[in-house]
Amino acid sequence: MKKIQKLAQHLRDIVLRRLEAPRRNYEKTMINNMDNIYRVLRKGDVILVEGNSEISRMIKLLTQSSWSHSAVYVGDELVINGDVDREPIIKRFGNDAHHMLVEAFTGTGVTAAPIRKYQDYNIRVCRPYGILPQDIDSVVSEVIGNLGKQYDHRNIIDLGLLLLPPLLNPFKRRTIHACLGNCNEFQVICSGMIAKAFQRVGYPIIPALGPISRDPSSEQHNPYGASLIMRHYSQIMPKHFDISPNFQIIKFNIIEGGEFNYKTLWAQTIIENPHSKVGQTTERGEYS
Repeated sequence: MKKIQKLAQHLRDIVLRRLEAPRRNYEKTMINNMDNIYRVLRKGDVILVEGNSEISRMIKLLTQSSWSHSAVYVGDELVINGDVDREPIIKRFGNDAHHMLVEAFTGTGVTAAPIRKYQDYNIRVCRPYGILPQDIDSVVSEVIGNLGKQYDHRNIIDLGLLLLPPLLNPFKRRTIHACLGNCNEFQVICSGMIAKAFQRVGYPIIPALGPISRDPSSEQHNPYGASLIMRHYSQIMPKHFDISPNFQIIKFNIIEGGEFNYKTLWAQTIIENPHSKVGQTTERGEYS
């Protein structure tokens, strides 16, 4: 029996290594400036990642999203938190130990990694708007408390099944309260782990709407216009932080970086033509 288990584990590791190998045709949309990232990021920011592996591509297809992964920025919390053994972190990551993420990854489970890990990836920074400082502290502490947990692969499969049309899907649990995956305290996925931390402090991501309020004055206190019903955290995907009305999108490379002169960015020479409504490329590769 043990031999069979070892063989199954060995085969699983081989498949995971193959799926996690980087794809050659990954296209970056921006070279990330780490100084800008360090200056702009705040603890509790959610980092969305477009992965460059085959399993990332599969997750994007399953979840119908541009983003395959999510993580929480915890900054230097792992080196100042008395509940965490900081020496191995400092020894392994050096100065990067002050700019850390907590993430749930398919092969390794919940681990800590420096934000520099994603320097060459397409990423998006999502910041919870108006959240109380003490609640951000609780979110960061919650995700750090997940370190060492395993990845719930079944949760990803269930998310994919949930997106199928009802007639093609034998999956019965379609209510917003349904728990997807193995539903235990020892396994998580990246977005579900983060969603649970925010839900613990009552911060909405993509909730369901209750009955619509007919009182116009209620909008002052509730911009949703209805009471909210909490969706189970295991149903939250990375894309939900992107489309949530409560999370700001932080453009750290350009908008947050200061001046932006788009006229000087092109490899080709731009020729101004006041009589042309649409730019055209010349034979020399110039625009007119």
